[in-house]
Amino acid sequence: MSLIVDEIVASRTWRLRELEQLKKVYIIDIKNKKISFSEQYLRMCIPYVYAHWEGFIVESFKLLIDYLNNLTLKNTETANQLLTFSHLKTLRPLSGKQSFDSCEAFVENFSLSLKTEKLFIDRSNFSTKSNLNYSQLQEIFSWFNWNKDCCSEYKLGINKLVNQRNQIAHGENGIVIGYKTVADYVIMLQEIYDLVIVNFDEYINKFMYLKPLE
Repeated sequence: MSLIVDEIVASRTWRLRELEQLKKVYIIDIKNKKISFSEQYLRMCIPYVYAHWEGFIVESFKLLIDYLNNLTLKNTETANQLLTFSHLKTLRPLSGKQSFDSCEAFVENFSLSLKTEKLFIDRSNFSTKSNLNYSQLQEIFSWFNWNKDCCSEYKLGINKLVNQRNQIAHGENGIVIGYKTVADYVIMLQEIYDLVIVNFDEYINKFMYLKPLE
C-alpha cells in the first residue's frame, strides 16, 4: 500500500478504538446500575459517532488532495471531474447572470490557465457542509472521479445517523437511543472505513485521477 493509504488505515485504527470504547463505557454503567445516566449517555454517543464518520471522510480526502497536489499533474492530463473540482472558486462567478462579454473574458482566461498551470486543489474547496448524509457523500465521490455508488448499501444507515445527530444537536430530547443502535453504527462505520480504504488503494494504483486513454 502507498503512504497515503497507510495514513488512512492509521486514522481508521484510532477512530474504531475510540468507538469501541463507547460501548465498553455503557456496559460498565449497566453493571453499576446507572440506568438514568446510561440513557443520556447513549444519546450523547450519536453526535460523537457522527464526528468520527465525518472526521474520517474529511481527513482521508484532504490527505488525497495533498497527495494529488504533490504529483504536480498537468491540468490537461487530469480527469475532468477532478479538474472541475480544483477550479470551483474560479467557476463560481458563472453561477449568476453574466453578460456575453464577461463570459468570453472568463473563457479566454480559463482556457489559458488550463494550458499553462499544473493541477492545484485548494483544501478549502472540500466541504461536507457539516451534514455528511449519503447525497453529500456521493457529491464528494463525484469530485474525485470515484464510483458514486460504492457505499450504496449503507445509504439508509448513513442518513439515519445524520438525521438523529441533527435532532439531538438541535435540542430534541424525545429521541430514544438504544445500545444496539450505537453498536450497529460502530459496525457500519467499520465496514465503510474498510470499503473506503480499498477504494483509495484502487484509486491510487489505477491512476483514476487521470483522464482515460483514448
